[in-house]
Amino acid sequence: MGAVPGGRPWRAATVVVVVVLGSACGAATGTSGAHRARHPSVPTTTSSTTTTTTTPGPPVTGVRWAPCQDGLQCGSVAVPLDYFTADSPTVEIAVARHPAEDPAARVGSLVINPGGPGGSGIDDLPSELSVLTPGLLQRFDIVSFDPRGVARSSPVTCGESGSAADQGLIPDPAPTTAAGQHTLLANDQDYAQQCEKASSGLLPFVGTVDVARDLDRIRAALGDAQLTYIGHSYGTLLGLTYAQMFPTHVRSMVLDGVIDPAESTQQMVTDQAVGFENILNQFFGWCRSSGCAWQEGPDPLHSLLSLNTKLVSAPIPAGSGRQAGPGELLTAVLSALYTQSGWPRLATALAQAENGNGAQLVSMTDAYNTENGPNAVDADNAVSCLDHPAPRDLTDYPQLASGAGAQAPFFGPALMWGLLQCSVWATPPTRTPAPVTAQGAPPILLVSSSGDPATPHQWAESVESELAHAALVTWQGSSHVAYYYSACVRSIDQAYLLDGTLPANGTMCSD
Repeated sequence: MGAVPGGRPWRAATVVVVVVLGSACGAATGTSGAHRARHPSVPTTTSSTTTTTTTPGPPVTGVRWAPCQDGLQCGSVAVPLDYFTADSPTVEIAVARHPAEDPAARVGSLVINPGGPGGSGIDDLPSELSVLTPGLLQRFDIVSFDPRGVARSSPVTCGESGSAADQGLIPDPAPTTAAGQHTLLANDQDYAQQCEKASSGLLPFVGTVDVARDLDRIRAALGDAQLTYIGHSYGTLLGLTYAQMFPTHVRSMVLDGVIDPAESTQQMVTDQAVGFENILNQFFGWCRSSGCAWQEGPDPLHSLLSLNTKLVSAPIPAGSGRQAGPGELLTAVLSALYTQSGWPRLATALAQAENGNGAQLVSMTDAYNTENGPNAVDADNAVSCLDHPAPRDLTDYPQLASGAGAQAPFFGPALMWGLLQCSVWATPPTRTPAPVTAQGAPPILLVSSSGDPATPHQWAESVESELAHAALVTWQGSSHVAYYYSACVRSIDQAYLLDGTLPANGTMCSD
């Protein structure tokens, strides 16, 4: 976000979509244990999601598996960098698998995308294996991959080196003054220029539309006539994009923590801000009833907003030469609200900040922005800016932020200003927001948490109504991605993935 005098541009993940990779049953923050805020934007030119004008690309060959980390087998699949250009150079998509534990009963491959964008599916695979049901482990090869632009698959880089500490203080993410807005814009422009300079040949080709095409080549390389797939959070957008483009190639598909592909970027931001604000209010209630470390009187929202205002004008020390300002406060609060197990640490961080110590806020921020590896934030921004067209007229942002703030006073303005990064991104979006029908695909199983802040429940309801054939299961909880928390959901998923047994639409899980 905004530039720090004498410092490098701050790498902050964009704010749409705030999603996560699998944190197993833990309370991790961020994507895949590091829930990441993100903000897309940019021009209005978009490309089609149809496959009729793509070039064939190189022949698909089977994966050559070799032992690798964590007892997995690893390999790669060659894909065209540009599906619309004959003789395009290829990139290698890194894949990993855990072979079926009962080979005689093997059904095929189960491909998982745990969320993101920007995180490594390969690094996340051990945590997925820790929560998958025995039936799935026995009868499927469990496969995950690093999407193009991520980790081992031609990673996007924005030319930076060093740690988050080297980047200094995050600028005010919701500036209310002309000076603050200029600082935010200048930093976003500098960062976008760095990314373009370092990765210009890759940036136009890392959006979800191209990843869906890669996913079909992965399916073929695995030797599967049809795709069996689990997508969590961002992985639901990938799954829906695939089902729209290749409906007859789908065997079965579970989408948990559902993103609605039809929503405009501004509406997505507003929905997420309201979702997180609702969980923030639940945190306030828990804090009041539990006697948590942060006790700030009868109006905790007012106290939190007052703390934010203080940090705008006077950041507090955080040790080792670091400081905590409003950016660190926003990130720490956001990261802690994905699961209730993050609330005690947030309470401690807020109590310390009230006493002038920002160490916990900075620690939570660093974890949020680094847990997925050195290029996770850069890849996140690159993918999100292609996937989510955002306002390009910079004069619109103060009013947009004010409107979001009326519905979500703490999160609304900051998440809406987060779109500014993509408004200055060099590469136009390649996905057009539109309903997905997946006509010709088998029924798709949708799963949603009733109180999910990152992918609000109404998105799943909308997608269920848009798809030609779908069933929606709702888990009554407030954590993101129900599979990690609900044995009921895991049982339903297993029956559907193994035998095609679809639950009644509207099924509720209350465990």
